[in-house]
Amino acid sequence: FPAGDTGEDGYKGIAPVKAFPSNPYLVFGSVGNVWEWTSDPFPGNNPEEQLWTLKGGSFLDSVDGSINHKATIHTRMGNTADSGSYNTGVRCARGPGGGGRRAAGSDKSAEHEKLRKLAEE
Repeated sequence: FPAGDTGEDGYKGIAPVKAFPSNPYLVFGSVGNVWEWTSDPFPGNNPEEQLWTLKGGSFLDSVDGSINHKATIHTRMGNTADSGSYNTGVRCARGPGGGGRRAAGSDKSAEHEKLRKLAEE
């Protein structure tokens, strides 16, 4: 772990919700604040130990991976369910879901407008 959180982004430790602008998909804080727990198993070397996937990296990681892990939307690591830390968390989502799939005939701009309004709440 790094010697300390420098606070270069204006926050020591975890940043508050919506502290930074959303990405082009109107999602806030998708990488680098805390590792996000998922419900996906993580492949491990010990079959007797169940690991779960965490994704994204945290404020203890760096963009280039020179400190701990590389904080990207593709970064994954495994941990046991009884593990916990101030740099891990969950993402609460609301809405119809579907993994980005749109219903036939749906208007993309209307969906973006709905997401923008949800993000403002």
